[in-house]
Amino acid sequence: MNTFSEDLKKEREARGITLADISKKTRINIKYLEAIEQGAFDVLPQTYIRAFIKAYAETIGLHVPEILKNYEIHVTHQYSEGDPIHSSIALQHQPLSNVNAEQLLSEDRKRRSILLGMIGVVVIVGAVIFGVTYFDSPSQKPVKETPFQNVVKEQEQKAPLPTPVDSSQTKKQEITPPAPQPDSLALRLIAMDSVWITVYRDSLPPRRGYLLTGRYRTYHAQKEFRISLSDAGAMKLVLNGTELAPLGPRGTSVRNVTINADFLKKQ
Repeated sequence: MNTFSEDLKKEREARGITLADISKKTRINIKYLEAIEQGAFDVLPQTYIRAFIKAYAETIGLHVPEILKNYEIHVTHQYSEGDPIHSSIALQHQPLSNVNAEQLLSEDRKRRSILLGMIGVVVIVGAVIFGVTYFDSPSQKPVKETPFQNVVKEQEQKAPLPTPVDSSQTKKQEITPPAPQPDSLALRLIAMDSVWITVYRDSLPPRRGYLLTGRYRTYHAQKEFRISLSDAGAMKLVLNGTELAPLGPRGTSVRNVTINADFLKKQ
């Protein structure tokens, strides 16, 4: 167990809160809560680690930004130990007597030779392309100048005479205004308990997040929404000011439920 996880467990126990209480409040599996307190973060779904830690901290009354910052420090420290990159940096700072100086000079010469060779190849290829483009281009014929008066006469002969317009008919021609766009849809999600949500708006990319108890979010679309909920009965939906019936009972999840203007008619 690491210091970060130990501190979380001590704070929870000091407040007299059990893991079962947190699991009931956040809907997070108790085995994931145990993994957080044991420092076994590789057991958790990598996409939801920070969301789980945030919900854990909120439930036991900790300062969430500080907890997430401490987690980032823990992760950074964990992966920095034994990192080959850090080992190589440490090797670079060793005294020169511990490193084979001749070998380093030889490798440096090889790198310089390779770099110079690549530069030479680029220069040669550029010269060949320029030569082919310049010498293979067709010779331009001298441009024959035409007097300005002759040009004007040619254009007058080519230009068609304008067609007379009947002014009496112009009033009958009216531009049909474009059809108005359909009213946009406004969908508000209100969490009565902590719920994981996924919302698609028309053909736009999805919006995902962990909506905590008492929080709400509003989304807009032209034609339809498609939503998925981890707990359908814990979410209140309001479409264009009209509250919809729950998409399912408490504790059940739903996936890709389509909500549009016709959905209101079914209510």
